[in-house]
Amino acid sequence: MQISAVNFVLGATSIKQVPSDGIPQLAFLGRSNAGKSSLMNALLGKNIVKTSGTPGKTREINFFLAENSLGNSFYFVDLPGVGYAKVSISMRDDMAERIKNYVEKAKDLKGIVYLIDIRHGGHKIDFETINGIKNSGTPILLIASKADKLNQGEFIAAKKKLKENFGLPEFPIATSAKTKKGIPELWEQINELISF
Repeated sequence: MQISAVNFVLGATSIKQVPSDGIPQLAFLGRSNAGKSSLMNALLGKNIVKTSGTPGKTREINFFLAENSLGNSFYFVDLPGVGYAKVSISMRDDMAERIKNYVEKAKDLKGIVYLIDIRHGGHKIDFETINGIKNSGTPILLIASKADKLNQGEFIAAKKKLKENFGLPEFPIATSAKTKKGIPELWEQINELISF
């Protein structure tokens, strides 16, 4: 996938601010330190999504409008991280409600790319969030992130664990924003979700 242009559009704090212009939206979600921003930048080929060493930095629903070389437009949507965040409980609950409202009510949402750090195999919050998304009827694509952090033996064992833990029909795509591992395969899945 060749991206010809990408621009930050807005950071929404309510469903009323979410674009409803008919352009397909693909959202990225995962725990606060799963590497969402880095993976989005790797896919877009541009460091436009802000990355941070502080988990929970993303508080708004951030929309990035991209266009590919064929002239197709779509939004990449950076959702707040789930689970751990250095914010108050009320702020955390507010972010969780914001995500829930977006997933259930955004008319142009075509699917969610859910990242799980391949080293951890999934946490309770991952299972709860993924089940909630499935119950909403929104397509979800589970991705194993940070694949470069493991050696070959650890990598094979971790993929198997994720497949078993989440009852997947096949091994999840393993990605690395650093080495670009899995990026072409992920784009193929994204194209199917967005229906280009």
